[in-house]
Amino acid sequence: MNIFLPNTIKRLINIFNKNNFKCFVVGGAIRDILLNISPKEFDLCTNAHTKDIKHMFEKFIDRGEAHGCIKVYFENNWYEITSFRFENSYKDFRHPEFITLLSSHEFDSIRRDFTINSLYFDGKDLVDMFNGKYDLENKLIRLIGDKNLKLREDPLRILRGLKLKSKLNFNFEFETLLSIKNNFHLITKLTKFRIHDELSEIFSNKHFLPSLKIFISLNGFSLILNREIKFLNIDKLLKIPNKFHLKLFCLLYFHSNLNKEILIKILNEHFNFKKLEMDEIKILFSILKHNILNPNSIFIKELILKFNYETTFNICSILNTYFNFKIDKFFKIKWGNSPIKISHLNIRAYDFVSNKKKVNKYNSYLITLCHKYPKLNNQKSLKHLIKNAPIK
Repeated sequence: MNIFLPNTIKRLINIFNKNNFKCFVVGGAIRDILLNISPKEFDLCTNAHTKDIKHMFEKFIDRGEAHGCIKVYFENNWYEITSFRFENSYKDFRHPEFITLLSSHEFDSIRRDFTINSLYFDGKDLVDMFNGKYDLENKLIRLIGDKNLKLREDPLRILRGLKLKSKLNFNFEFETLLSIKNNFHLITKLTKFRIHDELSEIFSNKHFLPSLKIFISLNGFSLILNREIKFLNIDKLLKIPNKFHLKLFCLLYFHSNLNKEILIKILNEHFNFKKLEMDEIKILFSILKHNILNPNSIFIKELILKFNYETTFNICSILNTYFNFKIDKFFKIKWGNSPIKISHLNIRAYDFVSNKKKVNKYNSYLITLCHKYPKLNNQKSLKHLIKNAPIK
């Protein structure tokens, strides 16, 4: 088993070791490395108390010290380092009332949510208290310890479980799924901001549809919107641009029995969208309300002038999905007779090409084809073209 940590993280761990403390990378970073996914961030934990951590680093932020957490500045980056701790008496379905700092990772691991998030690595040895590696290999999401208690302590773990599923395409272990079902009503204890952020990540992940179907089957939207809502045939959401606000709007507008006249009000009251996102929703709602289902070239140009190319493309894509609007009309207006630029492509070749020297050749190849065949300009087609391109 090879777990490769960045050199900066190794040096950071070494500082603790030189001061006679243990330090581990824990959680999502180790999980992702074992799955050959590049971690977005590294969380570290240690048997050093917060006062010890502050003595080791010149620059730090100690706002989270009451919860055993210190942010340290090391080699031009901030890292969150948490002392081993034990938590109990959750007073508000989110925050523990009592925190006890510990010297051992064994009890620290008990407080964590899922087995695949409870893997500790110190640069040499992997510590796996709850068979998280086995669950990774078998693609299982399993809560640690008393599963009902875990969710009653912090209902956000319900949405985080769905987020893990949407990211990794894993299955829930039976007892975990049963606990999610039995405690699902507790998501009403979460703030709309927490719900918005977690749903946004669920919707943006590649495998969002199975997680969304579980959320719907457990009456998630009925609970958070406080009204009875039924859904039907939501698979078309796979074709919608990967924007949470647009996917959610289409879900509620096209696939639910929700009264369309109150949709904008509901989105404003129960979610936390930015002004530009709500503007896109409102213009799309207006198009549908006034039955402008076959916009002409003038209408598309007006949208581009009022908003931008991206917003206009998003709207045209949705109309294409639900009303067979010919989206090539948008591309003709956007590009005209001018050469297509790399920024016009709905893909970044360097994300998919292992040999970075070939990126320019791939971009040139894709630009040429998309200029001739605008319908190819979607991520699925472009990935296929990259995979089968005759580039040497």
